[in-house]
Amino acid sequence: MTSGSLTAPVDWVRCWEDSYDTRSKIMFRDYELNDWNERAEDYSESRRTNNYEFGESVYSTLALHGVVSPRSRVLEVGAGPGTFVIPFAKKVDHITAIEPAEGMIRMISQNAVEAGVDNYDIIPKIWQDVNIEDIRGRYDLTITSTVIWMFRDIMTQISRMEEVTQGHCCVVCGVGTGQTFEAELWKKIMGNTPHPQYPEYPLIYNLLYTCGRVPHVRFINYTSLRSPENMLKMYRVFYSIYTEVTPEVEEIIREALYRDSGEGPCVRKYRSAVVWWNPAVRRKEFTGIA
Repeated sequence: MTSGSLTAPVDWVRCWEDSYDTRSKIMFRDYELNDWNERAEDYSESRRTNNYEFGESVYSTLALHGVVSPRSRVLEVGAGPGTFVIPFAKKVDHITAIEPAEGMIRMISQNAVEAGVDNYDIIPKIWQDVNIEDIRGRYDLTITSTVIWMFRDIMTQISRMEEVTQGHCCVVCGVGTGQTFEAELWKKIMGNTPHPQYPEYPLIYNLLYTCGRVPHVRFINYTSLRSPENMLKMYRVFYSIYTEVTPEVEEIIREALYRDSGEGPCVRKYRSAVVWWNPAVRRKEFTGIA
């Protein structure tokens, strides 16, 4: 490189697609709705930790910055067991869950009854099958936290999220915490097969920024508690995506969980980035403003 030359800009959309394609190449099979049905109880247990600490922290962050309020109508894409439905419903006017898995829908209903909330509805479809015209501009906030990595056509799906809101969009994405348990377990089961990457922060932030959005970000810390049996369910589903889960593989998982947590609950500390933006606001070079 000669003095004064410029480095080519990073194509963040291509980085996202490459990560998706690399992950797909090592998959034993595709994700199925039944995987999420099987994981409904363990996922619910995780999200309910410390009275929905994860969802409450996200709401508090967004409320502090005027993104959401008691008058808000919210859409959650990929709601799972009610990750945001339950904690948000206590504080907003209404929340709609996009969730296709029957097991997750059942957990939303059970958790809502227990929490005493009923100001929600469920659209039982995958996000890509939702007719945007049916809900265009109906919400003040569109939010997602767990399914964004499943979209290879990332900006198409983000644009769809933007079309249904008259306010903000938000993606809550994981931040690496340096935990070694997952990497060590993967090595024991999968050997030298590269660990799949699930691109989150800061990739999603850079992608939004280079596509003209003006994203804001704040970080939250939270805890997840699961019983060893529910953790085993989670890992059984996860590893079945990448290999055959034999009795020997299950035993490796059981032994690793016991060494990590004994007979008690499995405790995990996580850090996430709450990334939000107003679709109506674009960077100057994307609006023609001098």
